[in-house]
This record gives sequence, structure tokens and C-alpha cells, in this order.
Amino acid sequence: MKIKPLRSFMRGSILLIYLILSSSMLLADVFVAGLNAIDRSHYASAYRSFKPLAENGVAEAQNNLGFLYQNGFGVKRNYNTAIKWYELAADQGLPEAQHNMGMLNYWGYGLSQSYSHARRWFTKSANQGLSDSHYMIGLIFFKGEGTQVSPERAKQHFTKAAQSGDSNAQYMLAHMIASGDAKSNYKTPGNRLSPFDFALFTESESNQLVAALTLSLLASRNGQDMANQLAEYLNYQLDNEEIAEAQELSERCLESAYRNCPIF
Repeated sequence: MKIKPLRSFMRGSILLIYLILSSSMLLADVFVAGLNAIDRSHYASAYRSFKPLAENGVAEAQNNLGFLYQNGFGVKRNYNTAIKWYELAADQGLPEAQHNMGMLNYWGYGLSQSYSHARRWFTKSANQGLSDSHYMIGLIFFKGEGTQVSPERAKQHFTKAAQSGDSNAQYMLAHMIASGDAKSNYKTPGNRLSPFDFALFTESESNQLVAALTLSLLASRNGQDMANQLAEYLNYQLDNEEIAEAQELSERCLESAYRNCPIF
């Protein structure tokens, strides 16, 4: 079985904060007003909401102010100023801001492109459970950007992101399993292995394809457009019973919020 090599990748994105953790209702109201302004594309109003909060050290507002400067929303685009606000929030431990610093390093926007610096930022935010950062680390190891290609480490991070519902990670994991770059831990329902126990993968090709199809269906349900094409291809490789099994597994994973998901 041959799967076409990937020629394009979802690169990840800059993260905007939609929740502020503050005991002050006034601060929370001002923050929400800024978000509502962004939703209406009233970026100058969003800037006026976030700026005083950011100057008072509210990390979430600092991150969102960086977002406005990076994109030129309501202000003149200025990567240096965006980086200033992202760094202030990142230094307070805000994982989204750490991820955003990683993305700027990864793209080379306002900074010299550096995959190693990007990975250091992504590692900080991934260690706090941010699935977007696990996806980006997986992509770096999958492509060997600034490091050796490592399907094993790519799979580890794609798996962590996929378990959080990240559609891009689910798609990449499906592609790796289907193309033979990684094996799934899926054997039969109720028989689970550690997702990192590569030495124990001895199951048949059909079981691997069931796992790949399950992940493709999950990715598609979660909005990953390219997953449909992979799912269609896999449907031709499996019989009706195996297709039904993948469909049932994908429903079980979604309904349990991935807590009862045998493919992981």
C-alpha cells in the first residue's frame, strides 16, 4: 500500500486568549469587551480595551495586544512591539504567549527563523498541556526541522495533541500510520497498549488501517479538510466490517471526549 507523501502541512497558528482568569469583575468585563470588539472587527476598540490591562500586567491582555500588533489590527503592524507584549506574557508563564513566540521563531516573523528556538518555546507551552504546541513539536520532528527526523518523537507529540481533539494532529497521525511511518497501538477494542510502546506493535495491517481510518474520521469531524481524501482512500483498503468498526470507534472517542478511545 502506498500513500502519497505530504506536500503541504498545517503550520499552526497564533493563539488569541478568550478567557481571563481574574477575581476582578471590572477587569473581566473590560477584557470581554475587547474580545467582542475583535469579533465585530472593531480592532481599535479592542486595542483600547486591552492596552490598559496589558500595561497593568494582565498576561492575557498582553498576549492579545501582541496579536493586534502582529496582524496590524487597529494599529500599524509592528513585529517588535508584538514580540515585546508576547514576551511579557510568556515570562509570566502564559502558555499561549509562549506558543506565539514559538510561532514567530518558526516563521521568522520579526525574528531570525530558528527551529531550535521555536521548539524551546513550544516545549514550555506543551509542558503546560497546550495541544497546539504538541502539534508543532510533532511537525518539527516529522520534517526534521533543526533536528534529526524522528517518526517516534513526532508520533508521541501528535498523539498528545490528537487526544486533546487537535484535528491537524489527528490527520498527521492517521497519515503516519497509513504510510507506515508509525504504527498504531490499536489491536482490538478493550486491548490497549501504551502509545509510546513501539516495540510491541505486532498487529495486522488491517488493524493499522482501521486505526488510521478512525483518526481520519475524527480529523474530518473536527474540521480538517484534507482528512476526507485520506478517509476515502482508506475506505477502499478495508472491508465493510472494518469500516463500520472505524466509524464506531470514532463515535466512541468523540462521545467520551477521548477518555474511552482504544486507538490511543
